Amino acid sequence: MRLQIHHKTHIAKRALDLLLLQATALIAGFLFFLPTAAALAEDETGKFLAAIEDVPLMTELTEDRAATLDFDKPNGRLMEVYAYGDVSTENATDFYLTVMPEFGWKIVEGLVFLREGEMLRIEFIPEERSLVVRFILSPGSSQQ
Repeated sequence: MRLQIHHKTHIAKRALDLLLLQATALIAGFLFFLPTAAALAEDETGKFLAAIEDVPLMTELTEDRAATLDFDKPNGRLMEVYAYGDVSTENATDFYLTVMPEFGWKIVEGLVFLREGEMLRIEFIPEERSLVVRFILSPGSSQQ
């Protein structure tokens, strides 16, 4: 009888050890997956402008932080942000027309967007070897 009890205890201990091992592996996998999932999400939209945090920046573009203009007006903020990179006007247009509504920006017309009382215009300035993108954020009623 004693042998039978000892055998059941041994089986229970092995089952518990296996369960703990699986739980540890699951937790380790989950902790590994979280940063990977965040990186994948960032890769899909690229990064975001530093000056206008909720405006995505194509992975092919680099923000020119030194050229950023930022003014606080009584009726809202006015910002002008520049980015540049080796991308076609067509690809940049397609990207912003597709991705901006996903972040809550409503298309007013062309590359003019409206959200929460702010208007965002995106303009392209083709240069010899790159495309300069100008982001102009202003109060919603302003056209400047």
